[in-house]
Amino acid sequence: MRKWAVALGAGGVALIAGELWAQEASKSVWDGVYTAAQADRGQAAYAQNCANCHGGQLAGTGEAKPLAGPEFLSNWNGLTMGDLFDRTRTTMPMDRPGTLSRETYADALAYVLKFNGFPAGPTELDRRSEVLAGIRIDAYKPAASATGAGVLAAARVADPPNSQPNPYVADANFFKLPAGRTMGSSSGVATDSRGHIWIGERCGANSCAGSSLDPIVEFDAKGNFIKAFGGGMLLFPHGLFVDAHDHIWVTDGHTEPGKGAQVFEFDNTGKLLRTLGKAGVSAEGPDTFSEPNAVVVAPNGTIFVADGHTPGKGPARIVKFDASGKFIKQWGTRGGAPGQLEVPHTITLDSRGRLFVGDRWNNRISIFDQDGKLLDIWSQFGRPSGVYIDRNDVIYVADSESREPEGYGHHPGWKRGIRIGSARTGEVTAYIPDTAPNPDKESTSGPEGIWADGHGAVYGAQVLQKAVVRYTRGKP
Repeated sequence: MRKWAVALGAGGVALIAGELWAQEASKSVWDGVYTAAQADRGQAAYAQNCANCHGGQLAGTGEAKPLAGPEFLSNWNGLTMGDLFDRTRTTMPMDRPGTLSRETYADALAYVLKFNGFPAGPTELDRRSEVLAGIRIDAYKPAASATGAGVLAAARVADPPNSQPNPYVADANFFKLPAGRTMGSSSGVATDSRGHIWIGERCGANSCAGSSLDPIVEFDAKGNFIKAFGGGMLLFPHGLFVDAHDHIWVTDGHTEPGKGAQVFEFDNTGKLLRTLGKAGVSAEGPDTFSEPNAVVVAPNGTIFVADGHTPGKGPARIVKFDASGKFIKQWGTRGGAPGQLEVPHTITLDSRGRLFVGDRWNNRISIFDQDGKLLDIWSQFGRPSGVYIDRNDVIYVADSESREPEGYGHHPGWKRGIRIGSARTGEVTAYIPDTAPNPDKESTSGPEGIWADGHGAVYGAQVLQKAVVRYTRGKP
C-alpha cells in the first residue's frame, strides 16, 4: 500500500517527502487494541512528557501539530501503529527523544487512541514494533455492509478536505421580503410538509433586542413571503426545527431580564403552544437552559435540546425531555475526550433514531443513541455549525468557522462551506464552498443553519452575509 510518510517530531505531525510501503495489517485500531487502564496510565505519561508541546487537549500549540482530530487522522490513515510507535519513540519528547521506556510510549499512544475515539479492548497495546505493525490505523470506522458499501465508504471518508465536487448553484435572491424589510443574520431554516420554508432571522440585524419586528418568517415554495410572527418574544433566534405536525420550534440563545434562554413551540399559524426553560434565567438545570443552541423532536415526541454556546464557560450538554416536556436526563461534560462536548451547536436525528450532535469547538460530529451512549465520532464533515439529515439519510453539514490562523476556529486544511454525504456510511460526496472573499479574517461566514427540502433544494442560513441562500443542482 503506497502512502506518504509522516513525521512526528519536534514540530509534531507533518508530511515529509518520500513514500512508505506499509505492510497489510490484520487488525484495525477499531478492534480494541488497548485497555482502559493502559489509557489512564498513558494520560499521566502524556501530561508529563507531551502536553507542554501538544497541549492538554492534544490540539497542538505553536509549531507542534495536533495529535487528535482530522489533520492527525488523515495524515496517519492507512499506516500502522508500528509506524506511529517507531516515529514517536525516535523523536519524542522533543528535548530528549528515545529516553522513555517502551511501555511508557505504548501507554501514551493508548491515550492518543482513546482521545481520538477508538475503542478500548481486553488486551494492552503492545510495546513491540513488529507486533504493532499488524495494527492498521483506519481514520474513520467502516460501516458494516454485505454489499461492500462500507468498504467503499472507508476508502472515501478520508479523502482530502474540500476535494469533493460541487454540483450546486446558489441563488441568494430567492426569498422575497416585504418592501422596506431586509434579511438579518440567521442560523435557522427549515421546511414543512407543504414545502413552505421557515426562517428565524434576527430582525434585520444580528439581534432582536429592542426590535418589534417579527423574526419567524414563512415563505412559500417559490420564495414568496406569506407571514411573520414572534415580535418582541425572542432576543436571538438561533436553532429552528419543524416537526412532524408542522410545529415550529425555535431556540432563543441570549438572555436579558425576563426574556431569553428558552425553547418555543408554535403551530403554523403563529400560536404559541409551549415554552421550555424559564424566561430570562440562564442556568444549567432540569427546567432551565444556559444558551440553548438547537432543538430536535423525535417522531414519538421526545425532545432533545443542545445547550451551551460559549467555549470554556457554562454547560456543554444534551437535555432530553418526554413528549409532555418533562425532564428525563442530560448528558455531556465540557472537553475534547470521546463523549465530551464543547459547544454542541446543532443536533439532528437519522432514520435509525441516532442523534448527530455538531460538536463545533471539537471539529467533529458526535453520534449518540437517545440515552446518551456514544456510538461514533466523525471528523470528515468539517467544523459543524449546522447538521441536517433527510428521510433518505443524506447528511448536510454547514461549516461556517474553519480557519487556517491560530485562534478561534483554527482548523488547518479545512475550508468553510456545506458538505453533503451519507449518514449511513460517513462518505462525503459533495462540497459547496463558502463565497466569502476572506473567510480567515472573519470568525464566521457562509451558512450556519442548514436544511434540505427533499426535492433537491438545500437552504443555508448565514450570519455574516445576512442571507438565506437556496442551492439547487444546475440552474437556480
